[in-house]
Amino acid sequence: MSGSTLVIMAIVMGLMYWIARGMIGGYFAFFFIASPIVVGVVAGLIYGDLTRGLIIGGGIAAAFAGIIAPGGNLPTDSALAATTVIPIALATGLSAEQAIAFAVPMGLVGSFVTNLRKMINVIFVHRADACAARGDSAGLTRCAIIYPPLIELPLLFLPVFLVVMFGQNAMLAFMNNVPTWVMHGLEVAGGVMPAIGFALIMNMIGKPKMIPYTIIGFILVKSMGLNSLTAGLLAGCAAFLIVMAKRDRAKEGA
Repeated sequence: MSGSTLVIMAIVMGLMYWIARGMIGGYFAFFFIASPIVVGVVAGLIYGDLTRGLIIGGGIAAAFAGIIAPGGNLPTDSALAATTVIPIALATGLSAEQAIAFAVPMGLVGSFVTNLRKMINVIFVHRADACAARGDSAGLTRCAIIYPPLIELPLLFLPVFLVVMFGQNAMLAFMNNVPTWVMHGLEVAGGVMPAIGFALIMNMIGKPKMIPYTIIGFILVKSMGLNSLTAGLLAGCAAFLIVMAKRDRAKEGA
C-alpha cells in the first residue's frame, strides 16, 4: 500500500468509526456506516481489491452476528474491529479467517472505548440539565450537539487512524516472527467464529434446536469447500423442504 493510499485509508476508517460510534449520524450510522460489510467495501475500494475487502468484512460480520447489547452496553465492538483489522488484512495479505481471529480482541478493546465515551459524555449531560433549568437553549444545544462530537474526535478517530497507519508494519513483523503453526491456529480459530456467531443468533431468538443445522452447514462448507452462493442455495432448499414437511404433517393432523 502506497503512502498516500495508506493516509487516505487511515483518515476514512477513522472518520467512519467517529461518525458511527460518536452517534453523529444517529442510529443509521451506528448500525450501518461502520458495519464490517460496509467497512470492507469502502476499504476494498480504497485498496483496489473490492472482492477481498467484502470477503473479510463479511467474515467479521458473521463472527459478530450474535452479539447483543443488553441495557445499551456493547460487550464487543465490531466497528472498531472492522475499521482497524480490515485495512491491515488487505495490506498484509491476511486471510479472512486470520483477520477474524485478530478482530475478536480488537472488538473487546472497542467496548472499553465505547464505555469511556459514555463516561465522558456524562459531564455534558449534567451541564445540559443545568442549561435546561436556566432556560439556556443555546447552552443546551452546545452540550447536546456540539461538545460531545468534538471531544469524541480524538477519542474515536485518533486510535483508528494510528492503528491503520502504523499497524501494518507491526502485523508484518508479527507474521514474519511467529511459527507457521501459530498462524494456522489463528486461521482455524477464525474459521470457527462465524459458526459461533450464527449459533448465538439461534440461541438469542429462542431456537437453540436449530444450532445443529448451523454446525452441519459449517462442516459441509469447510469439508467440501463450498462457496457462499452454493451454500446459500443448499440451505434455502433445505429450509424449504423442512417448512413444507411441517405443513404436510400439520394438514394430516388436522
